[in-house]
Amino acid sequence: MRKFKSLTLIAFTALAVAGCSSSGKEVEDGTEQELYGKSQTYLQDGDYSQAIRYLEAVKNRFPGTSYSEQTQLNLIYAYYKSQDYTKTLVTADRFIQQFPNSQNLDYVLYMTGLTNFALGENFFQDFFGVDRATRESTSIKAAFANFQTLVQHFPNSAYAQDALARMAYIKASLARHELSIAKFYAKRDAHVAVANRVVGMLQQYSDTQATLDALPLMKEAYEKMNLTHLANQTESLIQANQGKRFADVEKPAEPNLTVPQK
Repeated sequence: MRKFKSLTLIAFTALAVAGCSSSGKEVEDGTEQELYGKSQTYLQDGDYSQAIRYLEAVKNRFPGTSYSEQTQLNLIYAYYKSQDYTKTLVTADRFIQQFPNSQNLDYVLYMTGLTNFALGENFFQDFFGVDRATRESTSIKAAFANFQTLVQHFPNSAYAQDALARMAYIKASLARHELSIAKFYAKRDAHVAVANRVVGMLQQYSDTQATLDALPLMKEAYEKMNLTHLANQTESLIQANQGKRFADVEKPAEPNLTVPQK
């Protein structure tokens, strides 16, 4: 389907990766059915490293068979669960190229979004209580694009509601990220940069608390540049939103994932 032509670019927005090979460990000889059956047993037991070994063996030894599509769906899941996010994105990209008409494209998009979402997380930021929104945001922007594509093309997907919730969380996080940058510029009297940043927030994240909190910074920047008309317009906007507050957006819980069956 032509509309998925650019999805490979979305999958790799956060991380450019070279082609990857299998684990290098040999698995015993067996038929496609035998190897696939063993992979399923390991997958159900949560032994993802072993599941990956057998799934890669099926993929490499028996390309283009009836198991190919399901094998790659299982690999996407197994790599994600083992937190090998690079190979999750590589496998998702390969799937989109090989199976552009699959009925499970929504799942692959969703898993790509979850992967980029996870790449935007950091354990140490969690541990030390650092707000992720103040950190570099490339991965989280890629996740937003993945979820947005999913919702636009598959609005009735079983994954659409969670995708929307994650988009709302990401939008609030990105707005806080922009607010932190605007504050940084304000401390350095970079008035033009402050104003431009907040204008961008109004265009992209108008329905977030961070954008409301940024308006006084923009007003002050205009005042210091003697742009009285723009400062007055900003004050009118502040007054129009006086007392308004957007609810905090909680991070969605980790979903209870299962692999769709072809």
